[in-house]
Amino acid sequence: MMQCVDELIEWLDSFEQRIPLRELQMRLDDDRLSVDALSDYIHFSDERYSRNLLAHGPQYYALLLCWKPGQSSPIHDHRGASCGVRVIQGTATETSFRREGEHLVADKVTTMRAGEVCGSFDDDIHEIRNNGNDNLVTLHVYSPYLDNINLYDIESGKVTVFSDPLIASLGD
Repeated sequence: MMQCVDELIEWLDSFEQRIPLRELQMRLDDDRLSVDALSDYIHFSDERYSRNLLAHGPQYYALLLCWKPGQSSPIHDHRGASCGVRVIQGTATETSFRREGEHLVADKVTTMRAGEVCGSFDDDIHEIRNNGNDNLVTLHVYSPYLDNINLYDIESGKVTVFSDPLIASLGD
């Protein structure tokens, strides 16, 4: 089972520039990327969803995100990066947002089950949430690194820039 993870990392390592989103999504559409194959990277937290580093290279980093029921990401964009997501276990709810003047409005809600793949890039604004009663595990590959993204507070309209401390720790 780990062979599929090694193959994914080898493929990701082969890129010298941003990985096209469509190619990334197609590569993540691999049923061998399962709980069994990724079990060493599955770690949950009671405080918030956990971000567990799977691998990184010059043009990407791959994280296994583990969500307990009720946990969610902040509303954010993907400024300057592509993001491919595969649901490994559980059910993810993605809410996409659009701008209406100075405000964000929920635009579309998508439910994704284990084995499903989605993607976002650049100015796409969304939130991922575990609305279910069971734990959720998702594999995220960002290319290039997802840094200095915008976080949105839908109630106040405030936008803050988030610089991921994980990226600084990678040393690339």
